[in-house]
Amino acid sequence: MKFTPKRFKKLTLLSAAGYFFIFALAAKGVSLFGSDHPSKEVLLSVDGNVQQIRLGGQGKSTWFRIESYGGTYRYSSYYGKVWPGMERIRPKDRVQLLAERNKLNRDELISGRSYYIWELIHRNQVIVAYEDIRDMVKGTEATVNRYANGFLIASVVLLLIAYLRNLSLDREIRM
Repeated sequence: MKFTPKRFKKLTLLSAAGYFFIFALAAKGVSLFGSDHPSKEVLLSVDGNVQQIRLGGQGKSTWFRIESYGGTYRYSSYYGKVWPGMERIRPKDRVQLLAERNKLNRDELISGRSYYIWELIHRNQVIVAYEDIRDMVKGTEATVNRYANGFLIASVVLLLIAYLRNLSLDREIRM
């Protein structure tokens, strides 16, 4: 005997539109949550020694493992970008950076905390400037937000159409 709940037996246009709306609402929520970045003054200030480096390129991420008074953590470049000057950084070099905790890291219990670099200074030279990161992140997130809004609008329209169709079918059945 196979157990299947009744509500999942028949997928209707209205239920599919409802699922699509819930998906679009969740995407919008994740978009809003992920785009909430702290100001420069609130970012975590780190002064430490580089333990390990991986420069990205060809689909690889760019990150540094940096040891500081707070521990050893992974600090990633936004979107894996390799900034000019990063190639000169070597293990055991001292760096200063401003970082934001990766709020969406689902593997934090396994891999430990990870952070995104907002500003990186090596040998008193600014490698990654806060303003450049802010402009790049805001531009990308504006695009993501536009798509999330589009999906949300489309799902509301589809849900409205499905609901009106369901009402008209109910009226036909009663007559």
